[in-house]
Amino acid sequence: MTMMKKTLLTVIAIAAIALCACQTQGNKIGANATDIGGKTWTDGFEFFTATKCDSGFNCEGGTLHEGGLLLMLVPTEEGFVSAKGFRGVDKNDSDYWEGFVFNGEEGEKFLPKNFNNKTMLIRYNKNGKAIGVYYETTSMLETMKTDIIRYVFSGEYTKPDGTKVVFSADKPEVTGLSAEVTKYEIPTVYDMPGTFVILGKDVYKIDRTEKGITVTPVKHDPQDEELWEEAGSPMTLKRVAGSDDQTGNLSKEPLTTSQLQYFTKGERQKLLDAIKAKGDKASEIETINMQLLEKIAADETE
Repeated sequence: MTMMKKTLLTVIAIAAIALCACQTQGNKIGANATDIGGKTWTDGFEFFTATKCDSGFNCEGGTLHEGGLLLMLVPTEEGFVSAKGFRGVDKNDSDYWEGFVFNGEEGEKFLPKNFNNKTMLIRYNKNGKAIGVYYETTSMLETMKTDIIRYVFSGEYTKPDGTKVVFSADKPEVTGLSAEVTKYEIPTVYDMPGTFVILGKDVYKIDRTEKGITVTPVKHDPQDEELWEEAGSPMTLKRVAGSDDQTGNLSKEPLTTSQLQYFTKGERQKLLDAIKAKGDKASEIETINMQLLEKIAADETE
């Protein structure tokens, strides 16, 4: 990210132009505007913290591994529209900085919607298609762990010998994988939770498959948390039919692109086909999820 500090006279001129541009895109923050300030919003992978300023909200963030996300959200009658961002300081101050729209285009809509008593920001491109879902978080680390537990690990499975293994959908617990330990820890890789479980003295890499999960014993170098190597043969666990009800969430609330990407490519295609089959009977929630699934599929073919 390259930022250039302007002289005071240049700042005044640019700030005036930019402020007018922002005002043509939306209204100044008023009593009726949704207040997203002081909150951190995430799609399950990237996040940004919104800070209130004269023209709207400065949004800065990135991922747990690196920063680099910066955009301005300017209030409109519907919600917000993305614009080039500032640091939120007085426009005549010498500390004024230019900003830009990160990972998107200027003029995208971020519309606040309430589903199941949870406020979400639904992000739409200029063609009116949903391309992102953001919700509040107070801990990105815990948010990512919760999603991994729910969308990668959870379910009932059988080992090749018929033994049942059950991963909880809402807490870091598993039965049947170890005779001694049920609670596990999720380690970090590149500063983010990885799809690993530390179960007592054993560590396993978990990969979701079309029919279940693959559990691979691994070990890592204590001097390098990013270095993980196989320490045994992978074991395929077959999902017990009907034990995974996570797909039902597609009609209950919009999922984020990060959450949807935890499903396999084949699973996502089945989910997409099921929603498309509903045609005009698809709900708003299902339509949002359908458009997100379409975006993921399009990105994969590029």
